Amino acid sequence: MPIPLRLPRLALLVLAASSSAAWASEPDAGSAAPPPGLACLAKWYPGVRPVQEEGGRWGFQLAAGGPTYAFDDGRVKSFDERLESPDLEDALSLPYRAGPVVPVTGVNEDPGRIRFDPLFHATYGASAEQVRAALVPVVFAGTTLKVHAKVAPAFRRVAERVEALLAADASLRPFVSKVGGTFNWRTIANTKRQSAHSYGVSLDLNVARSHYWEWQKPKEPVRWANAIPQVLVDAFEAEGFIWGGRWYHYDTMHFEYRPELLDPACRAP
Repeated sequence: MPIPLRLPRLALLVLAASSSAAWASEPDAGSAAPPPGLACLAKWYPGVRPVQEEGGRWGFQLAAGGPTYAFDDGRVKSFDERLESPDLEDALSLPYRAGPVVPVTGVNEDPGRIRFDPLFHATYGASAEQVRAALVPVVFAGTTLKVHAKVAPAFRRVAERVEALLAADASLRPFVSKVGGTFNWRTIANTKRQSAHSYGVSLDLNVARSHYWEWQKPKEPVRWANAIPQVLVDAFEAEGFIWGGRWYHYDTMHFEYRPELLDPACRAP
């Protein structure tokens, strides 16, 4: 049975971590309510300040007095175009479905692979030096890892859940031994897009126990595969992490902190 996601506790932790929370989640006085997805994002990322522009279109700022971005740029895009040039609405356009682990067969059903990098830069750091300065140690399954201070509480709670699972079932240990790492300022393999590992918010489990669509031979058609146990997936999702095994372009070692994708209120209509 999936472990319930503790959204209220996660929201409080994220709010407490940001120095800009006082102004971030309030839309302009007297304006209509922002789109539900935008309002929800402001809960999880207090740096997001919804603003309504002339003509009624909604945008947002990521810092007081900073540039205004369109929530929806109005362009009709292919999946690849959304990956390469997303707006914030694109990042919410594919619903993430927790629950039982099942094969993903829908072409390009990749909730979470679309990332709006300015949001990550504003929240966690825009350079390797900025992120590195914010890293703190977390012990996970006996290994000390470096993660971003803003998400360290969530990592520690996952570690507690995993320790309890290991105490009950030692056969799980190979999956969490020799973990692939957390912080690494880099681009995603074979792309120019920034990896979520760049921000210290991701963890790869044991590569030898994982499956990745880029490793498959032949490369086409994509054939989903997985060996990661359900209970480990549940433990991460309960604390706001999404799993790359929920993707058509599967990456089953990969977990990243994206609590907004586990919050139904953040889903695009």
